[in-house]
Amino acid sequence: MSSSHTALQKYERALNRYFQTPAADRKTVDREKILKVLGVESPQEFLGMHIPLWEAKLDELLDPTSTDMLPISISHSYVNWVRGAIRMMPAAARVKIFSSKFKATGLKKSVLALLHEMTGEPHRDFEVTEVQLVEKVHKDTLFTVRTPDGKERDIYLSRFGCLGEYIYSGLPKLVGLPGLPAVYHVTPQGEEVLLKPKEEGVNIYHDDAVTLARIQRDGGWWVTGAARQDALGDCIGTALRYGHYVATPKKEVVMIDNIELFHLEETDVRIFEPIYEFLPKKAHPDDRTKRERLEEKMRQEYDAAYADQRTAIRKEWPEIERYLIEMRRNIHAYAGEVFERVMIRVKAKVFSGK
Repeated sequence: MSSSHTALQKYERALNRYFQTPAADRKTVDREKILKVLGVESPQEFLGMHIPLWEAKLDELLDPTSTDMLPISISHSYVNWVRGAIRMMPAAARVKIFSSKFKATGLKKSVLALLHEMTGEPHRDFEVTEVQLVEKVHKDTLFTVRTPDGKERDIYLSRFGCLGEYIYSGLPKLVGLPGLPAVYHVTPQGEEVLLKPKEEGVNIYHDDAVTLARIQRDGGWWVTGAARQDALGDCIGTALRYGHYVATPKKEVVMIDNIELFHLEETDVRIFEPIYEFLPKKAHPDDRTKRERLEEKMRQEYDAAYADQRTAIRKEWPEIERYLIEMRRNIHAYAGEVFERVMIRVKAKVFSGK
């Protein structure tokens, strides 16, 4: 048995004793003891941080029935204080806290399911080796797992837009597009979370690596890859924002954060700068002639790939329809309207000329 596994078992036993005491009866000294077991060197200093209700927030963080590693609203004025305090913990402490949550929440089975989706191989166990709090618009926990074969993989646990991403995740492979797997999980306590692999590659809209030289080298397949993903996104009504496109080392473009679907009405507002406009501006911000020449070239490449992918989507409509019918309960819960109405709009978009 590894030393980290032994340390986790010791912490879980202490945690069980800690939560047997009613919340109102827990004392500062009890919290100091559990922090000591976690490996926090100065528990008194840690608990003495000037954050309102900090000791209660610590209990929320330690709660093995909650997947949340950031026990405060992302919009709260003290969120950066709380995030900073948790980041100050030893890395091994965050790993133990997060690992202790897998049993009661049922997360372990879902992580194993995602690992199977990611690798194509069955896995029976894994060990968490790192846990990070990600600064995003919504709460994400990024954690690293090591499987018995010694390989490590980075996984996001997301708590926002879970159903939308899950519904979308099964569609790309039906129409020959690359995509990232996702596993939707509802804990026994009613929390909805999504597990998904950390994407590898360049975020075309956000990364500093998108330079003139990179655009000249890779811009062609970026544009065609984005066009094909846009064709599917338009059919399903994905509300795009900056940062959706990731160009992977396999020379594929995948879509991330597909959390808003079924925006298919004419009145739906979808503000987005097409990739064939964005890249020329990025490449030639001060040379209008070069910019317009590159935009025209990229627009033609985009339109050709988009039209080709729309044809592929129409051809695979029976498979898409079958998949959406299998997802009917999730779609109804997500869209908040009758499933058949959603399907009518999707089918109309698939077979429209636009």
